[in-house]
Amino acid sequence: MNFSESFYISLRNLRTNKVRSFLTMLGIIIGVMSIVLLISIISGTQAKIEGEINSMGSNVLQLVPGNSDEMHGPPGTFTVNKLKLSHVDMLEAKSSYAIKACPIYLTMGTTVKYKRKSRNTTVIAGTGSSFPYVRNWNVSEGTYFRDEDVKASRKVCAVGDTIVRDLYGGSSPIGKEIYVNGKKLLIIGVTEKKGKTFGQDSDDILAMPITTAQEILGSSTINQIIIKVPDPKNTAKAMNEIKRQMLAQMDKEDFSLNSQSELLKTFGSFAAILNVVMGCVASISLFVGGIGIMNIMLVTVKERTREIGIRKAVGAKSRDILVQFITEAVFLAITGGVIGIVLAVSIINAANPLQKVILDSVVVPLKANTTSIIIAFVFSSLVGIFFGTYPAVKAAKTDPIIALRYE
Repeated sequence: MNFSESFYISLRNLRTNKVRSFLTMLGIIIGVMSIVLLISIISGTQAKIEGEINSMGSNVLQLVPGNSDEMHGPPGTFTVNKLKLSHVDMLEAKSSYAIKACPIYLTMGTTVKYKRKSRNTTVIAGTGSSFPYVRNWNVSEGTYFRDEDVKASRKVCAVGDTIVRDLYGGSSPIGKEIYVNGKKLLIIGVTEKKGKTFGQDSDDILAMPITTAQEILGSSTINQIIIKVPDPKNTAKAMNEIKRQMLAQMDKEDFSLNSQSELLKTFGSFAAILNVVMGCVASISLFVGGIGIMNIMLVTVKERTREIGIRKAVGAKSRDILVQFITEAVFLAITGGVIGIVLAVSIINAANPLQKVILDSVVVPLKANTTSIIIAFVFSSLVGIFFGTYPAVKAAKTDPIIALRYE
């Protein structure tokens, strides 16, 4: 008996028991679908985060107050904030690598108003004039404020597209007023569109000189200092120099300095671990599906004992019986795998447009990963072979004389 005959007989037997065959494949379908979907979600999330990090550049550093190593230490060992505006000037003046440092003060959910309209803006940012350069976030209309505006604490600002749309009906807001905490600001620029980042609207922002923000919002603190090293090759050296200079200004290392490259490496390691964990979880479904295939194949061998005896009596070899039953098991697994892949790809193709409709943007861009599809298909085939071997061997070893007597 050749393979085509075994395949035909397997197909005929599976068609005879459609419901049982489907229920047998269900574990494989769920397992394969889970593998493809999970890898797609993790890959999409990783690509999104890496894109956001890379958009700032590998030569961008983030200096934040407090030493993260002391967060879980005794009370009083973790100082929340010691960053000052003077640190910005000091770092730029003493840098050997022509760095540009920009102070940032952020607050969330502050109400902004224009005439009778108001909204709780996601981010109010007090920044230095170098923000567009260090953050790679330019203005699409008008201009950003200058050093003179920061020094004089002028009441000027740049707003994001969401504020323009909600408060100004989409028309140009340049030269118009906006109120923050009851204080009037003049809009001189509109930041370029960034869209949503993991559900947060990056265009729902109002940026003003940091000195103005400290005055209006009643805070003298700085949340962070963003530093850009002109030559990416000097990033590591610049980091060491910045650490030395900051340590000279403080009693202890009460700050954390991170690079975009370090963030990428950290997230890459996390994504790799997550892939393994999620792969193991999805593999459990495949394992359960494999056990289901083995159980059904054992039942099938029992039901077809007499058929096996007749086939052996008319000349079928044990190898033919073995091949036939393994073929049936593999066919079940592969069919389940294909259905799982088709369902996963269909969900992925529907997910991106659905995100746009529900969330106004694609929060996690999903894409059918060819590698995950191949892995899922291969695994489903191996499950069929592995779990189908024992029932097939049992069928092949059936004594034809005993089998012919079986009722």
